[in-house]
Amino acid sequence: MWSILLKVLSVIGIVLGGILGVVILLLLLVLLCPIVYKISGKAHEGKYFAKIRLYYLFGLVRAGYTYPEPGNIYAKVAWFTLYDSKKEEADEVASSHSIDAEVTDKDISPKENTTGPTEAKSELEFVDISSDATLDKTEEDNASKGKATEENKDKAAKSGDKKNKSKNPVYYIKRKYYELKHKVIDKIKLLYKDISFYLKLVLHDDTRELIGKVKRQLIKILKQLAPKSGHGNVEFGTGSPDTTAYIFGVYSVVMVKKTKKYVLIPNFEEKIIEGDLVIKGWFNLFGILICALPIVFSKKLKLLRNRIERHSENMDKARRKAEKRFDKEISELDKEYSA
Repeated sequence: MWSILLKVLSVIGIVLGGILGVVILLLLLVLLCPIVYKISGKAHEGKYFAKIRLYYLFGLVRAGYTYPEPGNIYAKVAWFTLYDSKKEEADEVASSHSIDAEVTDKDISPKENTTGPTEAKSELEFVDISSDATLDKTEEDNASKGKATEENKDKAAKSGDKKNKSKNPVYYIKRKYYELKHKVIDKIKLLYKDISFYLKLVLHDDTRELIGKVKRQLIKILKQLAPKSGHGNVEFGTGSPDTTAYIFGVYSVVMVKKTKKYVLIPNFEEKIIEGDLVIKGWFNLFGILICALPIVFSKKLKLLRNRIERHSENMDKARRKAEKRFDKEISELDKEYSA
């Protein structure tokens, strides 16, 4: 008996271990498999051409974009097409043509004669003049008259209150003051509290440490996304010598080690872009996750979220408090001048 149970448990354990191993292998394949990208572009005599290609899981997942307009954006998995802008545009054109054809067919078809049914309906119409219906109508009329008299009394009472208040201009002066105080002064106070909180939050030591950490991790991510190979020979000019010189200076600082592969020739006289460029690179999701997880699970980030949430709750309480104070002031003012 026990030997049979042990054998069954061992078989179940082997099956579960195999499934877990397959899941781990697939997860490692997804995380460690490189995402390859290739960007190429040409510019000559005002004509531009660009192409972007992405390959993932050894080419099973593919995506791309081509320029000039209208261009083409596509995404494929193996031999299945998930999205293709050219096919969608062709389908839209075909559907619009079919709709136009249906509309023209309807316009050309002869109109049906609709005089017969209407005449038949008019002959069949009759009026019920039973005694029960007349009693119901009289009751409804009496109820509506009672409601009308009550509404007229309420309107008269309100108009009397307005007349009593209109006799005293101090009421309107105080009301305008309270409205101005609520709409302008209270809002300025709340805005000042909001701005001062975020200024203190940005200048806090914890926030500065978090910003420094985010910068370091972003630099690591950008290094992984940086192109690994390629070449370029581009002549460019912005039409402004100062702007061209600034861009060329940034290029010289950033691309110190790759100025031989990516040649940039500045033109300080004309506004021009001519040449060709090819960029190739790759990265994997595992490296991106390793750089992003320290930011996501940082204690400083949790503290920042908690502080922002507490501040938003306090601001909501302050807004509700200001609304209640305004309503109370108006109600007291109405009671004071309604006598």
